Amino acid sequence: MKQIREIYKRTGKLHHAYGILGQREMVRDEIFSFLIKDLKFPVTNNPDFWQGEFNVFKIDNSRDLNESHLKLPIKYDKKVFVISANFITKGAQNSLLKIFEEPRADTIFFLLLPADAELLPTLKSRLIFGSYGVEEKKQGAEEFLSAKIGKRMDLVAKILKDIKDEKLTKADAISFVKNIEVVLSQEKKKDLSVIKELERAISYLNDEAPSIKVILEHLAITV
Repeated sequence: MKQIREIYKRTGKLHHAYGILGQREMVRDEIFSFLIKDLKFPVTNNPDFWQGEFNVFKIDNSRDLNESHLKLPIKYDKKVFVISANFITKGAQNSLLKIFEEPRADTIFFLLLPADAELLPTLKSRLIFGSYGVEEKKQGAEEFLSAKIGKRMDLVAKILKDIKDEKLTKADAISFVKNIEVVLSQEKKKDLSVIKELERAISYLNDEAPSIKVILEHLAITV
């Protein structure tokens, strides 16, 4: 986000579509701050502002977005769309690609995604990427690995509470485990059995209704 703000302050220009990686609430607050303070574009009581939050963004959602973006701005000189999603289906990505290939000149899209989101290369090429809080997530994984079991359990309890309070989602738990895997994979003396354990945990977390508590507490003891 910092780079996006700096480029706008320097050039006064905006790209038509941005991909912002990081924790959803933190990224959204930064985008709202940018819109309100830098663009003087309100995010409340604004008919030209649209936002949607999705666990899975599907092709029907993309079609609805396309229909909305084709309409002319009502009050301001632009329309802004903020889409938050934990996962985007391939069908929806291809549909978004068509929108981003020929967007209206007065339209700006912000796509908020987890740091480990997987996108089609063709869609990636249409986005300018930024990040917020990604490095902090890696540091959280490093803190977990360097801690003793008691401290690890406290960290797990904090994640579970934030999920319960809807500050985090299952996708954040998956991202946390993936960051642990990244940190361990970078070590010269990595234990392949531990990497497999983490991959198994990620697979379980991707189930429809996983026990996040059991999975993370198991990793706190075994990793």
